Amino acid sequence: MDPVISGAMGLDEAYTVARENKAKANSAEVQLARLREEDPELAERVVEGTLTLAGAWAERTERVEEDKRQRRVATRLLDELVPPLAQARGTRTFARYDPAFAGSGPITRETIAHAMTALSEMDQVWQERDLP
Repeated sequence: MDPVISGAMGLDEAYTVARENKAKANSAEVQLARLREEDPELAERVVEGTLTLAGAWAERTERVEEDKRQRRVATRLLDELVPPLAQARGTRTFARYDPAFAGSGPITRETIAHAMTALSEMDQVWQERDLP
């Protein structure tokens, strides 16, 4: 039986509950729409019922934090590697290389080829992202 009809709940209280429920529904709709924009795969899992909206947002937050961590690590790595290599350009550093003093194993022509490929890939990404 309806609680308003039975007198268990007043009309004002029922209106307040209905308004709160509508706000919650609208909020969930807004959150799902935002999730669709930011991470369509997670939004699809919510729609399918394999993930709650709260769970999807928790996973989204974890993904964003992991992406930040990976970008930070990559940036630090490149900051450590590329400037010293650029500073060696035009010096006798390369001519003075001695495999006998190599700490982590000698640098080979294959290693140099891979480094050149990596720098070419880096240059391409910089161009695509319009970085200086």
